[in-house]
Amino acid sequence: MPTGDFALRLSGALGGLVLGLSVAVATPASTLVAIADIGFTDSSGEAKDQSAEHEARRLELTQALRADIGRDDRLESLSLACEGACRLDGEGVEALRQRAREAGAAYVVVGSVHKMSMLVLSMRVAVLDVASGKLVLERLLSFRGDNDEGWRHAGDYAAREVAGRLAVR
Repeated sequence: MPTGDFALRLSGALGGLVLGLSVAVATPASTLVAIADIGFTDSSGEAKDQSAEHEARRLELTQALRADIGRDDRLESLSLACEGACRLDGEGVEALRQRAREAGAAYVVVGSVHKMSMLVLSMRVAVLDVASGKLVLERLLSFRGDNDEGWRHAGDYAAREVAGRLAVR
């Protein structure tokens, strides 16, 4: 058995190693969350063609969701891009779930914005457990203002809801 200064140094080194191991074990790996491109539909009947503005907002909203959800240290965001918006019918969501599973994600986030009138829009966001396909979270948000600020505000809220639910799981 070592004695004196050597024993003290060895004891300190082993204690530091054990402490370092316990910290490493206590810090869980981040959860991978696949976020599909957000969709958009417009049934407002407005005469003015706003397709370019809506496409820019849709892309900005998608990128913001990915960035905001990935900002939580417990979550890592993965982009699931589609040509245009992702299909959100049963077959489309199942294909997204399979792509997310192949990429190693634990969850997949899907959503779409619907413009009902000049002032009123809604955003549906859903989170599915990739392994089971079960719905983990679904929100239907109504917001006013078909403008950058309105879309940004809705996206911020959706990101907080998703990150808040998944970070505690």
